[in-house]
Amino acid sequence: MKNYLLILLFVSGSIFSQNISKLEKFALRDAKAVSEASLKKDVSTILKYTHPKISKKYGQQELKDAIEQVFRTMTAQKIKIVSSEIDEVADIKKEKKEYRCLVTNTIKMDFNGRFVTLKSSLFGFYDKKKEHWYFVESNKLLNDDETKKIFSNFKTEIQIPEDEQIADN
Repeated sequence: MKNYLLILLFVSGSIFSQNISKLEKFALRDAKAVSEASLKKDVSTILKYTHPKISKKYGQQELKDAIEQVFRTMTAQKIKIVSSEIDEVADIKKEKKEYRCLVTNTIKMDFNGRFVTLKSSLFGFYDKKKEHWYFVESNKLLNDDETKKIFSNFKTEIQIPEDEQIADN
């Protein structure tokens, strides 16, 4: 009987780790798609990975217009994303009947000749049916009143770090 219990524990642990590995692979894939879309100013792809609660709150067209306006403002102010790299999937947990993750990234930006590195993160919510991660900028879950309203009662055990800006000299 002990042997059967050990085998059952081993098999279930193995299945769980395979599942987490698959989720991590998908999180990296989807976060990289968002990162590349930001570099290319590909609004459609950014919207594809934006959490549905945000799209529902603002409406797809309004959200598209707002993102396009951000890109136009950046261009007018000579602000350019030079590079955007996904560093790692820092954590994955099952919370409130869904998988969630934290993906860290490094963004290098040129502010009219002044270079800044931004260490930030994306908070992901997994849609099991679509095998697709949706993301929210993690700092907005911590510091943005509008995002806090959209994700009311949001709680997580995942440690969300504050964004860090580093001026390159």
